[in-house]
Amino acid sequence: MRREFFYDRGIRLAAGLAIVVAIPMAVLFYFQFTSLKDIETTSAVVLRQMSSETADSMTRSIEDYLKRPHISVLLRITQARSEPIDLAFIEPVFNDGLTESPFVASFFVWAERGPHSNKWLVFDQPSKKMPDGPIERRFREDQALGQRLLPRLRELVETRRAIVAFTEEVNGRPHYVQAQLRFEGPARERMTSVVAFAVDAERLRTHFIPSVLKDWRLSLQHPSGFPRLETEVLDEQGAHIFTSRHEHVDRDVLPVDERSFAIIFFDKELLEFAAPYEEHREIWGLRTSYGPQPIAEIVSASTRPQLALMVVLAIAMGVGVFLVARAAAREVRVAELKSNFVASVSHDLKTPLALIQLFAETLELGRVRTPERALEYYRIINGESKKLTRLIENILDFSRMEAGLRPYHLEPADLSALVKKVLARMGTQFEQGHFSVTSDIESDLPRILADEGAAEQAVENLLANAMKYSGEAREIEVTAARANGHIVVSVTDHGIGISRREQGRIFRKFYRVQRELGGGPQGTGLGLAIVDHTMRGHGGFVRVDSEPSKGSTFSLHFPIPSANAFQGALATEGR
Repeated sequence: MRREFFYDRGIRLAAGLAIVVAIPMAVLFYFQFTSLKDIETTSAVVLRQMSSETADSMTRSIEDYLKRPHISVLLRITQARSEPIDLAFIEPVFNDGLTESPFVASFFVWAERGPHSNKWLVFDQPSKKMPDGPIERRFREDQALGQRLLPRLRELVETRRAIVAFTEEVNGRPHYVQAQLRFEGPARERMTSVVAFAVDAERLRTHFIPSVLKDWRLSLQHPSGFPRLETEVLDEQGAHIFTSRHEHVDRDVLPVDERSFAIIFFDKELLEFAAPYEEHREIWGLRTSYGPQPIAEIVSASTRPQLALMVVLAIAMGVGVFLVARAAAREVRVAELKSNFVASVSHDLKTPLALIQLFAETLELGRVRTPERALEYYRIINGESKKLTRLIENILDFSRMEAGLRPYHLEPADLSALVKKVLARMGTQFEQGHFSVTSDIESDLPRILADEGAAEQAVENLLANAMKYSGEAREIEVTAARANGHIVVSVTDHGIGISRREQGRIFRKFYRVQRELGGGPQGTGLGLAIVDHTMRGHGGFVRVDSEPSKGSTFSLHFPIPSANAFQGALATEGR
């Protein structure tokens, strides 16, 4: 195999073509795979950055949403507007506050002095919807609520904080209450006015916060080709306030980023000025995720189709290179075989022609002294002429077979007589080569449908092949017998034999067995190809049984026709 690789031009050409194509393709695919890894790294960075920015942005949105009433309402109403209470100024401020911050259930105002002194005035959504009329009608006095809230506010005066916040039940529901206290003097020892608001705690968690987050997510851009970024908000006990996932909330997810924020209604930088938040603040959590998969697995899954496509493309290109290389190698081998064929034909033509010319000139010059010697020369000339005729017929038959123009005229034929006829015709050649030919032909073989000329040529080619490759052994056996619905004509020699690897190739055109005997060309390589074509044209087949150095047996299997096959037209053509 190693010697065949180095000396076979077809194999060398195929290997060179594969290397020339494979190296650039390997480099190309290497860079493609590297670029996929870079894409995965970049995609992971993008997903992490998107998650981080989304978590920060949503946290800021919630904090801005909650502190809006403090900034837009409580800080807008100065102490001068609340002492005494300036209802004409405060009403539009409260009205805008309820519109801008719908989660606020009601606003409160109270002052120690003025025309509305010591009255706990409430402005809420029903107040906003009241028709025009006296402004006092839209500010409802709630003495019961004031009697509960004012004592608690006065207790918080001791903290000396301007912002106070606590939880209180309003109308039987827990509310977050936040107040802006006004004091007499910088010592903050006595409270003189209050501006405050209350937020329904349950509605904030079930309606307002989820509503804000849903609206915010509508503007969120999701990168194509990746899972959606999901967000969740949970309270201190881990209960879900909001989730963007459509699946059940209990399904496991892998958080990417987590943030926490306090439920306060003012800027978190003002915590040191608020009471009693330094004791307890309700902390909610926000987390983002891409589902149950980690980012590394997500980006790997996104490039997996491209990777699979590249693998398929690489396999397809590899198969293509293999097919092209094999076709090129085959063409090179065919070209070499044709070249060898021309050389072999030239040699096989020159040898009989030289003998014919030599003996013809000898006879013409009258140098033959005895009639017996002249008769021998005539037989040699006749034998060489027949050999030359057979060679030319083989070439012509092969040419017609290649063009698909070789018809077979099938007629009733006696195969035993046909074999004997061929043996008799080649007797001179056997004598010249000193071959001992024995035959065992059954006498009662049934007739077959055959093209006698083609069948004779097939048997003759096998005998010539046996003579050519017999080596030092000069014995040939010919048998003809019935077997398994066929008449089998076998030719056995005891020559160089054929390896199992070559047995599948010997019926190809131009192929010749590589023998170790040397001696130049070994025939045209067409004999067995013609035999195979002939047998297939007769509906039969040819088989070989051989071992190296032990000889070969070639068997022609002619099918035995049925009883009515000879009725009707006897001359039918088959391909």
